[in-house]
Amino acid sequence: MAVPSGSGMTFLLNSPLENEEDNSIMMEDLIDENNDEADNGDDPRQFLAQALVSDRNEIEPEPIPSTSQGGENPEEGDVDMVHAKRERELTDKYLTGQLSFRDFVKEMSLESEDEEAIEEEEGDSDLSDSSDLDWTPSKKLKTEAKAKKKIDVDEPVEEENDEEDHHGHFESEFNESQRQQLSRKGRKVGTKNIRRKRLDPALQGLMGEANLRFVRGDRETAIRMCMEVIRQDPTAPEPYQTLSNVYEEGGEQEKSLQFALIAAHLAPQDAEEWARLADMSLEMGDRNQAISCYRKAIDADLENTRYHLARCSLLEQSGEIRSAIRGYKRLIAVLKEDQSQDFINASKELARLLHVKENFEAAKDVIYEAVKKYPSIVTSEELNLLLELLISLNQNDEALEVLCKYCSTQFSSDVSQEELDDLSPEKQLEAFSIVIMPEGTPLDIKAKLVIVLVNLKATHLVKVSCKEIMASDPEEFGEIFLDIAEVLMTNQHFDQSLPFLEKLVKSESYAQPAVWLKYGESLFETNSLAEAELAYQKVVESAPQHHEARRTLSSILHKLGRADEALFTLTQDEDVDLLNPTLLYEKCQLLWSEGCFEEFVVKAKLLLSRHFVQIRNKEELHAIASAKKLASKNKALSEVRAYRREPLIRDSGPSFESGTQISMEDEYLLFRKLCDYLYEQKRFEALQKVSFSAMGSPYFNKKPDIVKECEFLCLISSFLNGDSYHAYNLVRELVTKDIKNPRIWNLFNLVIMRADDVRHNRFLMRLMSRNPDNIALGILNGHNCLVAGTYKYSLGEYMSAFKQERDNPMVALMLGLTFTHMACQKFSAKKHSLVVQSCAFLHKYLQLRGVCQESYYNLGRAMHQLGLLPAALFYYKKALSLPPAVENDYKFNLCREIAFNLSLIYRNSGANDLAAMYLQKYVVV
Repeated sequence: MAVPSGSGMTFLLNSPLENEEDNSIMMEDLIDENNDEADNGDDPRQFLAQALVSDRNEIEPEPIPSTSQGGENPEEGDVDMVHAKRERELTDKYLTGQLSFRDFVKEMSLESEDEEAIEEEEGDSDLSDSSDLDWTPSKKLKTEAKAKKKIDVDEPVEEENDEEDHHGHFESEFNESQRQQLSRKGRKVGTKNIRRKRLDPALQGLMGEANLRFVRGDRETAIRMCMEVIRQDPTAPEPYQTLSNVYEEGGEQEKSLQFALIAAHLAPQDAEEWARLADMSLEMGDRNQAISCYRKAIDADLENTRYHLARCSLLEQSGEIRSAIRGYKRLIAVLKEDQSQDFINASKELARLLHVKENFEAAKDVIYEAVKKYPSIVTSEELNLLLELLISLNQNDEALEVLCKYCSTQFSSDVSQEELDDLSPEKQLEAFSIVIMPEGTPLDIKAKLVIVLVNLKATHLVKVSCKEIMASDPEEFGEIFLDIAEVLMTNQHFDQSLPFLEKLVKSESYAQPAVWLKYGESLFETNSLAEAELAYQKVVESAPQHHEARRTLSSILHKLGRADEALFTLTQDEDVDLLNPTLLYEKCQLLWSEGCFEEFVVKAKLLLSRHFVQIRNKEELHAIASAKKLASKNKALSEVRAYRREPLIRDSGPSFESGTQISMEDEYLLFRKLCDYLYEQKRFEALQKVSFSAMGSPYFNKKPDIVKECEFLCLISSFLNGDSYHAYNLVRELVTKDIKNPRIWNLFNLVIMRADDVRHNRFLMRLMSRNPDNIALGILNGHNCLVAGTYKYSLGEYMSAFKQERDNPMVALMLGLTFTHMACQKFSAKKHSLVVQSCAFLHKYLQLRGVCQESYYNLGRAMHQLGLLPAALFYYKKALSLPPAVENDYKFNLCREIAFNLSLIYRNSGANDLAAMYLQKYVVV
């Protein structure tokens, strides 16, 4: 078959070659005809692309016959032709730079395990922690069992005429390569697998000539020959290998690596080649490609530990911790029994990565399995890691077992063994008196023993070990000192932690603020306040932004009686510093305890301004009061500010640290202290402003109980500040929520007495229609009718209430007063009957209320209004002779009112002396 003229070559590929010498002469003659094209210096990629494009534009070349193609079946031949065409197109794109190597491998889909490798590596970040970290040693057995079920499809099996011989040969090959099967994943059903085939004899000759040209130094001709082989058989690795060598010889490392990757991909069984390509990729700075190469090397030689470790190390450097964890698990699963040290090292690295992922339980299981499997070669490093994981998981009993079993730790006691066996584990530790460890035990293992015993409440056993550790150099073993001090402090043994911390603060390497802080805390807990002050001073000087140290130092100074210094310690520069809320809260508390109330008001308002809404005028106060939900309040506030053309948020004011919060209960108690002080100082306007500001706090709105109390504070502050409008709105809400509460009705009466309008009349009428049996509503509606002069309506309301509560003295009094007002009208009929009914209800009131100054005064006042002056004088004098209803209370003493009314009666009758006598006796200021 002649190659189309577009390829630039005219020699026959299918003609048999007599010998290599003749073939080389023929090639030289044919290539000499195209020297003009070869001298153009075109890039080989461009040549290949032009050749492939021109071929496709003219006539598709016939496929070269091959024994592996199964040409007898036309359908299989068509599939192979389509597949070959697809391979040529992808190869063309890769060589022209349109595809990366990873994309080329993925698109080619030559091996299902390549796809799985790519999907696994690209999908590592999407896997959950549980799938990555759930590993047990038994999975190794499962992996081996699964591997035994797989069939090696990489190596071609020659067809035999005898099926029994073929079956026996397969079984023998399977048994010999059983371990090698672990290096391959199960192939997906329906995936096309590459079938390694030999080159056509003509192409073999062409490749031989290309290699010969390369050896002689004719690079361009060798490249063109290799390109022609690739064009006709893209799945053959030989031309790619030759091209890689050609470009490597020419110093073009990048091109050499590209062709070498394709060659290795087409012949993936060479693990050393993949490792070499990984090293080349690293030299080129492509870490991800190196990871992929090591993955292929592992698939080719699963038992090579170096490949596993190199790949996991690269994955960890790339930040793919989960993939590295998976890689170490795979290594552990394939290690043999005699690879004990590799098993230990891999388990240690896997545990370390699991520790980084904060999966301490899985990390403990991994390293514990290695220790139990190979205890004879385990070093103190692995044991220390295991003990650290057990302690972090608070599994101190198991840690003590490890110390006894693998570190030869022994306990001694004066109690007999029989008595010890009868005791519980806790009691056994108390019965022991001495703990002994072998000489030469590393200091970190001894430190772990101390930590375990302290956590198990057996501090009487650690004295000897602590002395041995204390004799060490803190510069070298400072971390151990610090670990022991921390566990002693956690278990409230501050006096025993002091020697370790004292050595640390005197060292050069560990005299850090954090260590001084722990030292000061231990001194503070042991009530060594003077020494603790010096320690905390060191911390504050070294780390001024350490607010917890400043708080504790302020508390120490306060206890030492140096309140001014304590306040100064808590002071923050509002113009420069980013204020810490906790520190400001402590200062407010200290100011309150020291009686600095005015400064307390300033600092408390500053602290609360973090989340309180800033009310600037009455319109904003009304906007806050009119809305119910927090979102509605913010919206109404924004509308008011937009209407007034004011900024929504003021930039002025200090900034506070985020993430530092005070408990809601503590901050609310501080707010209540502020309100109490403003109330005591009768600063009702400031009280109302701060109360309504609290209503806009998103922090307080999280708790309904605090919101209710803030609403009540707004009601009280509005009432005290004379703001009846907002007071009435708030008390009305309370009435509708709890209509049967008499205290709320009393508060409602107080508010409407000061109100400037009569909005409550219509509200009460509407409420009465929904609650006709409510006595408080009936009485209030009766009051409104009485004030309005509609006595018959008020009489009906009072009578309805009296029928429900006949023992209510107030209703009887109001009925008597209503009849009195009706009798005093100018044009009322049956005045005598009205007066009699008035007297009847007034005496009923006297009977229900009892004999007291108030009852006699009310009867005298009614007789006075009716003009029955003798009866009025009688009741007034009776009232004047009785003490007030509430003793020692100026507000409930009616003597002044009684004396003044008596003076009016006597003055109208002409008895001026008696009138003057009552005034001088009771009404003189």
